[in-house]
Amino acid sequence: MKKSIFKNLIAVTICAVLFAGFSSCSKKSSSDPTPSNGRNAKFTVTVTGAPASAYLSFVMVGLTNDPKDATVWKVNGVVQNNESSVSLSKNNFSGNTKTYVIESVKPLTTVSVGIQCLNVEDSPYKVSYKAEINGEVKNDEKDFTVTKTADFTHDYTY
Repeated sequence: MKKSIFKNLIAVTICAVLFAGFSSCSKKSSSDPTPSNGRNAKFTVTVTGAPASAYLSFVMVGLTNDPKDATVWKVNGVVQNNESSVSLSKNNFSGNTKTYVIESVKPLTTVSVGIQCLNVEDSPYKVSYKAEINGEVKNDEKDFTVTKTADFTHDYTY
């Protein structure tokens, strides 16, 4: 008798969990953006006053619906042929150019950004990062000061 009550209790519990799981699933509304539509991305990165020993890494990766389509970015207005990612490092910011604008040239289904700015010296420097997806500002970090004890490290998926 105790075994059949226990079996019934387990069966009822499993049914309740399954019912709750299926009822919590809902269809997306038509206003939700879907990855198949893609999105346009624009990133603005500025680094000022970075010492020679600073570690800087900005990586933007984008994919379209067609995996063979690798030309998806332009940097400061120049299309990056056959490149699905853009990578900027300390060398990119050591000359006259301190600001880079990275834009998608076609709608992207996947957009990922990795940033790491470190400092080992007592000489602080500033980093600004702005992300716009479909014209809407998603992140806007202005003049973050990177020091020995305060790094600027982020991973974003849009």
